[in-house]
Amino acid sequence: MEMMEEEKVGTGRLARLGSIFTLVLAVAACSSTATQSPAAVTRSAEVATQPPLPTTSPSPTASPSPMAPITLKAGPKMTTARTGQAAVRLKDGRVLIMGGTVPLVGKCPMMCVPPATASVEIYNPSTGKFSRNGSLAKPRSAGGALLLNDGRVLVLGGDDEYGAALRTMEIYDPAHGNSAVVKPPAAQRLPDNPAVVLLADGRVLIAGGSYDDSNTPSAATLIFDPASGGFTEGPLIAKPGQGEIATLLDDGRVLLVGEDYYEGSNGYATSAELIDPSRASYKSTLPFSVAWQTATKLPDGHVLLTGGGPDQSDASCGASVASEVFDPRTESFSRVGPMNTPRSGGTAIGIPDGRVLLFGGVDCDGAAVGTVEAFDPDSGTFQVIGTEFPALTDFSATLLNDGRILVAGGNNGDWNGMTAASWLLKP
Repeated sequence: MEMMEEEKVGTGRLARLGSIFTLVLAVAACSSTATQSPAAVTRSAEVATQPPLPTTSPSPTASPSPMAPITLKAGPKMTTARTGQAAVRLKDGRVLIMGGTVPLVGKCPMMCVPPATASVEIYNPSTGKFSRNGSLAKPRSAGGALLLNDGRVLVLGGDDEYGAALRTMEIYDPAHGNSAVVKPPAAQRLPDNPAVVLLADGRVLIAGGSYDDSNTPSAATLIFDPASGGFTEGPLIAKPGQGEIATLLDDGRVLLVGEDYYEGSNGYATSAELIDPSRASYKSTLPFSVAWQTATKLPDGHVLLTGGGPDQSDASCGASVASEVFDPRTESFSRVGPMNTPRSGGTAIGIPDGRVLLFGGVDCDGAAVGTVEAFDPDSGTFQVIGTEFPALTDFSATLLNDGRILVAGGNNGDWNGMTAASWLLKP
């Protein structure tokens, strides 16, 4: 499930890590997009020409300069408490908060399960307030959102109000506050838990996932065209998988990093490959050691992969300090860092000065991590720049136009402990 060269769905998702859609935004702010009801089209996949990758990379410095600490201030309250929501920054700078799980109200004679919601609200940085902004077509929590080139938002995946996986997607129109379900061709189903990314030409790549109730991973890819509403088949991927991370590279290719690959019934492996959406082909890249949960494109076109686990050197720990950078020119991974605090399921956001901020997630004991770290591409190192991040999981985090980060909602670990609070994090 970036979502837009904006940010990758900056949702601190810890509930249902293996089944949530991993949406990838390639540059800064969480953006996602939706589309109209499709009519099948037959034109072949193609990608717009992109500028060439830089020929040089910054040389690491032996002694990185200390980084200034962040400031974290309380923001306005949302219209309702929620957790596991999708968030995306619109072109005008406002932020949509969509779906999620809301507190249970009233009596529950049988199963007391907080319900998913279809409600949508919007944060306006100029007024500093949240306000209601219509509704999705279906209640969904732990879904993904991607900002399309025409300003609409593609929303997909996640769980319905009963906790069942949703194999549907819809296009939300922020201008009218309504959403329409996208129906694939009659013979085609949408997968559960694929990787999703906006391509250079404005179409959407949907890779992997599962098409059956047995959670069998797929090697299929689909390409959705928001302009026509049609679907075409894309290139097969090398290894069937679910929950991968997809990142659009500067040359139009897509880096697909495997996070949830099953072989037989319970086998687990990691994989990485390059997809060229303009051709029916794939190219596998070098293996790596960590099941990454965040991928952030750096200013020079490289990709930082971090915030995952377990590391092969410590399989007993569900979180890792290991991090790698992918070089598209050499198609290879190299170790950087390490991070100062093991974390899994955190949020990574590239900020305007080229650094990547990492926050949220849980440590090896499953406790929420309260530190904020910054990755410096020049030195290849991480530094702790904050120690008082809220003890929350499943919040949303969105880069604003002024460089601040809006952190909203989340869960404090209690089964019904979601919050309506928000915070403004300033690097």
